[in-house]
Amino acid sequence: MKTHVFTMLTLVITGMFAASAAAAGDDEAAESLVFPESYKAGSVSNGGTITGTVTFEGEAPAMKKLEITKNPEVCGVTDKFDESVVVGEGNGLKNTIIYLMDISSGAGFPKGAKVKHQIDQKGCQFNPHVNLIPVGKRLTMLNPDKIMHNVHIFSKENPPYNKSQPGSRRKMPVKAVKKAEGPVAVKCDVHGWMKAWIAYIPHPYFAVSDENGQYKLENVPPGTYKLGYWHEACGTNTESPESVTVDAGGAATKDFTLSLKN
Repeated sequence: MKTHVFTMLTLVITGMFAASAAAAGDDEAAESLVFPESYKAGSVSNGGTITGTVTFEGEAPAMKKLEITKNPEVCGVTDKFDESVVVGEGNGLKNTIIYLMDISSGAGFPKGAKVKHQIDQKGCQFNPHVNLIPVGKRLTMLNPDKIMHNVHIFSKENPPYNKSQPGSRRKMPVKAVKKAEGPVAVKCDVHGWMKAWIAYIPHPYFAVSDENGQYKLENVPPGTYKLGYWHEACGTNTESPESVTVDAGGAATKDFTLSLKN
């Protein structure tokens, strides 16, 4: 009888945890990027560039200070702020993904040991906030804080990832994924204010705007493309992408002005 009761209680608790995790995943659903059905990597002759600036329209909202509720001796050394809207000089909008929606062939990803895909958790804050990880490449989570973190990646196209990273483990590799996806939310279940985004990308024609809202796509094969954007608070232009033409060895410019989603 005791065994039966214990088994039932275990099932109930497991079910509640699974439901909670599923709900959290639904809460973190984001508008998706558009990926090509297939992509062929090769050499690019006389490629061009696309550059531009992403600007926030209107008065930038004040960044919300985050409440530090755990490990204040480490996490509270510096103030933490919500990074969903980061506006810099000239209203430049940081953390916007700019990319080519419909490119089917072009350059491959850079190779070599110097190319590292990492997210740092120093001070109980993910850095960078928006990450581009090539499909098939391994991500490494860094933990210099010497306290427990928990890496929870809410993937749906790829297997979700949820693993603790103790303070003694300075580096933790995350298994590479096989499908383009995202952006997907990344959270720490130990420190609830920690949040970032990952896009698993199939080609190198993606960029994230910097603190001044600037971006650059390099070595683009000559042609006309659909240019897309994604921002966690300002949405996407999936339904009405910009058209951009790149001449051989040429330079194209395309700026964006974004506002908060309704």
